[in-house]
Amino acid sequence: MTTRTKIAGAVLGTVVAGALAFVPLTDDGSAADGGGGSGGSLAAGPAEKEAVPSFTATDWVSYGDQVAVVRVTAEHELREPDEDADTDTAGAGAGEDYLARTVDLQVKERVWARSGAPALPSALSFTADGWQVKDGARKELGSPDSSRLEVGHEYVITLARFSGGVWAPLGSGGVLPYDHGRVGEGEFRGETVTSDAYRSAWEARAVPGDEAPVASRTAGKPSSAVREVLRGARPDATAARYPGLDPVARYRKAAGGGSEPAETFCSVAAPLAVSEDSRYTPQELAAVLGDLAALAGRDAASLRAYAASLTAGDETPAAVDDAARAASVTGIERECGTDVGELLPTDV
Repeated sequence: MTTRTKIAGAVLGTVVAGALAFVPLTDDGSAADGGGGSGGSLAAGPAEKEAVPSFTATDWVSYGDQVAVVRVTAEHELREPDEDADTDTAGAGAGEDYLARTVDLQVKERVWARSGAPALPSALSFTADGWQVKDGARKELGSPDSSRLEVGHEYVITLARFSGGVWAPLGSGGVLPYDHGRVGEGEFRGETVTSDAYRSAWEARAVPGDEAPVASRTAGKPSSAVREVLRGARPDATAARYPGLDPVARYRKAAGGGSEPAETFCSVAAPLAVSEDSRYTPQELAAVLGDLAALAGRDAASLRAYAASLTAGDETPAAVDDAARAASVTGIERECGTDVGELLPTDV
């Protein structure tokens, strides 16, 4: 007999940051109406529940570890033998249960990796959206902004290794359909869509002035377009200074969570010390320099100029502003007594 978990509080017992909010899907795969009927929303939306932002290129390079093309090869009911299925429907929910699901994925292509990120396994499994079970009938559940991850389909996914060493999608915005080698082709919200329909769905939700999601920027394009977008993105400056933390802890730092003392110019500069042996891509070093410039006095202009030269030209070799670099080295060492060496990227 199948063991089920009650829908009341249907937040999966998993480290998957992106699989935290569910709505029932209608027969055509669209999200059901959020009204008070049986087809209503079962839990809060992703914006309220997800632990890490996952929609933009900035999100991906700040909190993701690896981006890959994957194929879903199998799915499994997630059984919990310690629960009694015959009594599980008692109380809140009155006959409505949540049946969890895990999926197996095969990595087909590695698209991008964060500097210093852990190696991605060639195959992995994690918990994905499951089913609502009511009066013996199943209905698929899914996030209103993402794919369910269904067997036989391919996806571009930004993956992260969470606390405990478990790999999972960064969030619902980090899962893009990718059948036939094109972003936006394949399964989305439980139904098969075209890249044009996928792009239109995202463009309809665009907010002027906000960074566009990776989904809308790459719809209809191959995985190489995702790689180019990510190579041109700059991580959040605070997140870049904590590469050893898991994504949730890194985001809390960036969001200012916790009771950490206020950062100073020298505390921000500390990881740049030669003795720290830190690894920085040009974009990551530029992000730290920009953060230093915001805390600097007379050296702010040099720091900003050097940061700008590191990222000039995106994928073409940048002409580093050596005068600004030398002035930045002098300023940091004068202010903090920290030996930062030549202050050049160490992971190129």
